[in-house]
Amino acid sequence: MYSSEAAVEVFEYEPENQEAEDDLERRSMIFKALSDPNRLKIMYLLMDGEKCVSELLPFFEILQPTVSVHLLQLQDIGLLDVRRDGRKRLYSLADERILFEIDKFCEKICNK
Repeated sequence: MYSSEAAVEVFEYEPENQEAEDDLERRSMIFKALSDPNRLKIMYLLMDGEKCVSELLPFFEILQPTVSVHLLQLQDIGLLDVRRDGRKRLYSLADERILFEIDKFCEKICNK
């Protein structure tokens, strides 16, 4: 492994290593989840705190079941946390730093 300027260890691919293959698959799933504008919008809407589906719905031109599927996909890969409050499911960012890192990554890529 090598370190970037921010002293973060970077993934090193090792051919024929199942653990490395699994790690690549997980990284791919994260980028796939973030590639959908609606899922990315959900992440930004949750910046100011947890929300239920009905609070998110007015920001979309898609049906509630579709928003729920997007939330589940983000939760499944570990980007969102969920807690129950009676019959409601309240969603929040698993780590608020993720959007900072996404923005930093996009800024760096877009400004080359």
